Amino acid sequence: MALRAGRPTLVMPYSHDQPDNAARVERLGTSRTLPRKQYAAARVAKELRELLNNSSYTAKAAAIGQMIQAENGVIVACDAIEQQLQVTSIPA
Repeated sequence: MALRAGRPTLVMPYSHDQPDNAARVERLGTSRTLPRKQYAAARVAKELRELLNNSSYTAKAAAIGQMIQAENGVIVACDAIEQQLQVTSIPA
């Protein structure tokens, strides 16, 4: 939701796919990641200050947000699924 809204984020991945997702948004330049073991009020405040004071995070998040808002994810996904079904279908 934050990417679609075009806002930078502070991510604290916990488990499953969250570390991968955190790494992806960090590579995009829209987010900072805080490891779970380093989560403390002072560290969170420091990371949030960096997000809010560094305009590159805001600019990159806004640009990504515009891209996401411009796409129709449902149609793109349905088209990809239908295309895959046509490729893998066995003729009757």
